[in-house]
Amino acid sequence: MRHLVRIWTAMAAFGAALIHLAVAASAPMPLLIAFAVAGLAEIAWAVATLIRGCFTLPRVVPVLALIPSAIWAIGVSAGNSSSTLPFLALGAGTALGVFVAVTVALENRRGLARAETTEPGAGRNLLGFVAGAFLMAAVALPALGQTQAGIAASEGPHAHHSVDLNIDLDHGGH
Repeated sequence: MRHLVRIWTAMAAFGAALIHLAVAASAPMPLLIAFAVAGLAEIAWAVATLIRGCFTLPRVVPVLALIPSAIWAIGVSAGNSSSTLPFLALGAGTALGVFVAVTVALENRRGLARAETTEPGAGRNLLGFVAGAFLMAAVALPALGQTQAGIAASEGPHAHHSVDLNIDLDHGGH
């Protein structure tokens, strides 16, 4: 089970990273840099955790995972509007970051941050991975849709989400 928890935690970090990078795309320059660095760090940590099979930097990650929330608070206190710092997107990113921080902290407390000696079966691993992917998609995708990048993607020139049916009801005498 610990193996699956590590996979889900890495997926949560990856989902938070995607949200933070999408928010960075429309944020003012100081926040753009901060969110972009945080997002890239979250991706790097998630990939390293998945590759190594254990949490990378387990002592500092519980604090580092909460830095994007602090960036958000600083941005709001500096007077940035909700269009540059979307509440739902950053709320979801914060929830994912808190999940990462709490999970890694609990693993540290229990002394379980090291790699397991026995791997779960392939079927169990696959089911856990798919369940985690669905859960992260359920949290991250709606949040991404609230960012300026998500709005531009759904309203841009390549967004073809409407059904256009041109049906000629006058069948020429039939």
